[in-house]
Amino acid sequence: MPRILIADDHDGTRGILKVLLQGHPGWEVCGEASTGTETLQKCIELKPDVLVKDWVMPGMDSIELTRQISALSPDTAIVIFSFYDMPELIVAAKAAGVHRVATKDISSLIAAIEDVLHSSANRLISHSESVAQPSPDPPKENLD
Repeated sequence: MPRILIADDHDGTRGILKVLLQGHPGWEVCGEASTGTETLQKCIELKPDVLVKDWVMPGMDSIELTRQISALSPDTAIVIFSFYDMPELIVAAKAAGVHRVATKDISSLIAAIEDVLHSSANRLISHSESVAQPSPDPPKENLD
């Protein structure tokens, strides 16, 4: 059963997410966090399959937090759930190691979680759309 950690600094948002995600068949909410530092600690301790987190949280810069989670809990897929639907957020999140970005719309979030649970943990994707990954052996230019 996939285990999901919810991280958001708003109690109400965490509560709503917990109810909605626990109601999804086969998913378990294994914990909650309200700060960046707490999120990192719980990722290391609980080893969730998926972290659903707000992009902006107190206690740690979002990019640094994402990089640390990627390094210290590499099997945890990171899904950003944000009110902000901005291309800059998607670019920054992908560069930091986020697997999916979902706007704060529950159908977008459910789709993003389902997608990361069914895809390779190392494939970076935004807005639930595939991003072509570079070939392991990129074509070499013919310099002759």
